[in-house]
Amino acid sequence: MVTTFERYHIEIKEAVIKTPLPSKFIVKRYNNCLNVQECTQTCIYEVHKRKEDGQVNEPKTELCRGCHLCTLVCPKNGLVLQINPEFESLGDSYYTPERMKAISFEAETGRVPVSGTGYKGLFAGKGFDGIWFDFSEIVRPTRDGIHGREYISTSVDLGRKVSYLRWNNSGTLDMQIPRVIEIPIPIIFDAPCPLAHDAKLSRVLVKAASKLKTFVILDANEYSDDLLVYSSHIIPRFPEEKINTYAHLIRQSKIVEIEILKTDDIAEILRQIKTYNQGVLVSVHVPYNENAVEQALMLTSSGVDILHFYLPEDECIQDPDRIVTSIRTVHTALVQAGIRDEVTFISAGGIAEAAQVPKSIILGADATVVGHAYHIALGCRSCDRKSKSPNCFPHINEISEIASQRIVNLIGAWRDQLLEVLGGMGLREVRRQRGEQGRTLFYSELEEKIFGENE
Repeated sequence: MVTTFERYHIEIKEAVIKTPLPSKFIVKRYNNCLNVQECTQTCIYEVHKRKEDGQVNEPKTELCRGCHLCTLVCPKNGLVLQINPEFESLGDSYYTPERMKAISFEAETGRVPVSGTGYKGLFAGKGFDGIWFDFSEIVRPTRDGIHGREYISTSVDLGRKVSYLRWNNSGTLDMQIPRVIEIPIPIIFDAPCPLAHDAKLSRVLVKAASKLKTFVILDANEYSDDLLVYSSHIIPRFPEEKINTYAHLIRQSKIVEIEILKTDDIAEILRQIKTYNQGVLVSVHVPYNENAVEQALMLTSSGVDILHFYLPEDECIQDPDRIVTSIRTVHTALVQAGIRDEVTFISAGGIAEAAQVPKSIILGADATVVGHAYHIALGCRSCDRKSKSPNCFPHINEISEIASQRIVNLIGAWRDQLLEVLGGMGLREVRRQRGEQGRTLFYSELEEKIFGENE
């Protein structure tokens, strides 16, 4: 049997929506403009361009990067540049306007956003923003991972693993090898926000997951017949008491996810699911709370294939440090119990930008679950998540193909940035990055080391 190597590739296409986010800057031209056109010659972003009749066009504010060169060279001070108040009103303290702008750009172009005027923000913050990558101890850097000669793998495995192989006296394998599913990126899509859910949104998600060769989690009651063609990329989620109701989904799925109320019954739940599909992987959806460690140890020992721990987005906003502490705590507990390699641990909550994927993996997760970020890619302007907003994907009914491509573009840009991080660390596969906390700098720990504990 001859096998061929296929290099994983994400096909990027421009995907423009009709309702883009408001531009960050507003550029106004006053009536005292003399049409000298210093601005058209100075602006490299084409905010100012000349018409066919020789006059200067009205500024294209959506292209402005805020460098202020046009206002400086104008001989009559005929230009003014200011922050757009509509832009500043976007999002919240976690999904900031800048983060939303970056997500929108990545979704539209599939490229990594680069500012022509440099980074002017804080270099440390709470949560993921308090973690810095450490590229100072590179053994053999693979700097050209995105387009170069050396391939860097971003594939991860889902399912249980064995710590050793056992053979009998006759030399044959004396154990059952658990099934493992490989996905080419450490990203799975979470179920859509219930407030914004639409049947067309589910189709957009599964199409994107299919193109990316990963999975999307869908509530089982939203799993319609027209999605059956994508069943190999869908993880149906249902409560433990609905196992018999969704037996048909268990039979046709590679992975199912259950919401559990009584962890004491987990062995019986797994047995019941396996009667419908012996090869299906079972993921358990568990909140990060005070019982997270106890549940992680018990579920792993009981035979669960995938631990899906999550922190609701509103809790990430209130306490960004909590998601970092939670991932670290669960991973460390599994390591200390000697069972970390037996289970797949995926984490959801607070994934708002590309860098937070490798940071989650370094903290101990095998893969991440992305939710609110793809909502923003599809036009969501964020809300209180308690009441439906009129801005919940107003274009989704018209441009499902473009919407699907925007999600593909977003993940394409995020994977490129993941490759840059792996290349900078000298790693050739993302699996080796899991739990490598020595490759990061934690701002809080550095601050404590230098200045002592805060009283």
